[in-house]
Amino acid sequence: MKPVLFSLFCFGFSFLGITQDTAFIDSLLINKYQLEKDDPVVAALDSMLYFYQNLDPKLTSEKFKQTDDKLSKEFSTEEIRQKLLLLDEKTPFSFPLNSVTEEYIRMYEQRKKSIAIFMARKEMYFPIFEALLLKYKLPLELKYLPIVESALKPTAESWAGAAGLWQFMYNTGKQYGLEVNSYLDLRKDPYKSTEAACKHLKKLHKIYGNWELALAAYNAGGGNVNKAIRKSGGKTTYWEIYSYLPKETRGYVPAFIAVNYMMNYANDYGIAAVEPLASHSEIDTVHVAHRLDLTVTARALDIPADFLKYLNPTYYHGIVPENSGELCIYLPKEKVGEFLVNRTLICETSKELHLAYETNEASNSVSGKKSKYRVRKGDYLGKIASANGCSVSELMKWNNLKSDKLHIGQSLVVFKPIPKVKVEQSPKPKEKEEVEEEQEEEVEETKEAIEKIVEKKDTTKTEETVVTEYAPHSFILYKVKSGDSLVSIINQFPGLSLKELKDHNKGLTAESLVEGKEIKIIQYD
Repeated sequence: MKPVLFSLFCFGFSFLGITQDTAFIDSLLINKYQLEKDDPVVAALDSMLYFYQNLDPKLTSEKFKQTDDKLSKEFSTEEIRQKLLLLDEKTPFSFPLNSVTEEYIRMYEQRKKSIAIFMARKEMYFPIFEALLLKYKLPLELKYLPIVESALKPTAESWAGAAGLWQFMYNTGKQYGLEVNSYLDLRKDPYKSTEAACKHLKKLHKIYGNWELALAAYNAGGGNVNKAIRKSGGKTTYWEIYSYLPKETRGYVPAFIAVNYMMNYANDYGIAAVEPLASHSEIDTVHVAHRLDLTVTARALDIPADFLKYLNPTYYHGIVPENSGELCIYLPKEKVGEFLVNRTLICETSKELHLAYETNEASNSVSGKKSKYRVRKGDYLGKIASANGCSVSELMKWNNLKSDKLHIGQSLVVFKPIPKVKVEQSPKPKEKEEVEEEQEEEVEETKEAIEKIVEKKDTTKTEETVVTEYAPHSFILYKVKSGDSLVSIINQFPGLSLKELKDHNKGLTAESLVEGKEIKIIQYD
């Protein structure tokens, strides 16, 4: 993989909160399953194809560092007018220069580094936009619309609830098959959202017969455009109904014109792109029909987990759900062959990891008193979880949180554990000597039982299990080692269930499992 892909970490991307036990994942991939190598001949062909398709940007990140928003070149009003005229001749859109459009162009002139970032992000998304715009016979200039909508960030969400590159509202996206559920948001899928946007824009243009009004309707909704047309006395062009449109929509088309202008004339302004995190030619698509965990995939294929999450913004928790049908994941091209060879075992590992954590989470939250917690100044999820005897993952699950961001006054649901009260009949008081005699007899019986068990055990297991003390009913004490998880411990003791492990170790959870901790393990003859 190109070093540039790993520069992602320098930009501070932290999309994937890795709460899974990576040691357990590794143990499954290495011990229970076995990764296979891709066919070397096919891999070599893929590598050659990748080499010839790889983009070679003319503008480097070093040039970008020299870009200065204040000092780089600007053009006069007349020069801008001439440049817009050249663009206007090549497009069905109208690109006039007036006080409003010039104001937006001047605004972008002062934000040249933002344009440089858009130029880097376009390497990933513009080939998708162009292919689908051509498929639906729409103007290619529409590829600049997501810059206005989302700054070319597929994870973008607005205060009103719009999401994705094309900023679909929930109900509008649903009309075009963009499903949203607890696991995924197809509004954030670059391919599916672009196809939906093409269908929607084509429909709006058919209604209004004019691209500027179609864009206004895309932004504000057809109802607001129709109101503006009525208030204007039946005018049918954008600039004629401009003053009757909602305030946000009045700047929408001028911003679209300004972005078209700046992206086409970036070189004239001396603007150089940031080095792209990835380009479209470096990424390939793989369809997935079964549950798949991106953390498992990243570990199996040796891909940085944050980068894999960056490529797959559709999945809230880094999980492709079971029976996903037409869903897919995006991978670096050089990793596709290795994924295809190991697809089954990656899915099996994902499923086993899910069952392990589901069992653990279920046993931790089955019982508890529901209460409300109101977020105060200085609160964060870890602090709230610690105060309420739960984990951060449980808090997020109970409240359907997609990130760790909280705001003061926010109400959270919390299930506080209910302590179990064990009711026992009080035994008849015994004399001190009688109690001591019974204890001695019990210890002798326990020692004899343990000696029989130890004789039967394989001596090769002694390094894995540390026996430090014996207790009644055939228990041993196991000292937790680095990398242990509840499931990996259970796997070392055939017949032991997670429920039994937790029943005999009160308060034992994945979070409380620390190196050196001693836990009871029930033994069977």
